[in-house]
Amino acid sequence: MTDLLNLVSYEDAIKATLGESALYALVGFVVVFIGIAFLIFIVWLVGKFMSWLDKKRSEKKEKVTETTEVVETKPTAVEEEVTEETIAVITAALMAYYQQENKKCEFTVKRIKRI
Repeated sequence: MTDLLNLVSYEDAIKATLGESALYALVGFVVVFIGIAFLIFIVWLVGKFMSWLDKKRSEKKEKVTETTEVVETKPTAVEEEVTEETIAVITAALMAYYQQENKKCEFTVKRIKRI
């Protein structure tokens, strides 16, 4: 780096005119502007592609839903209810199992709510 600086002497730097400096600045501004415009164009192009792809997917989903029939089934009216006796039997079986293991039962029924 110092060799490069030694090649350009102070007198050569003074010889650069105002016009040359302005031209270099203007060329630099144009290059930066073109680079930023290119990046903006790329982002815009990707956005258009993504919206086209999204539109195509939604049209495909609409075709699938139009061609297939949706059959809705409702649950039957007969639902088996768990009686209190069944709950008591299950709880008694769990308690008997835990007593055989000689462990403290961590399972307790606090509330039974019918749905």
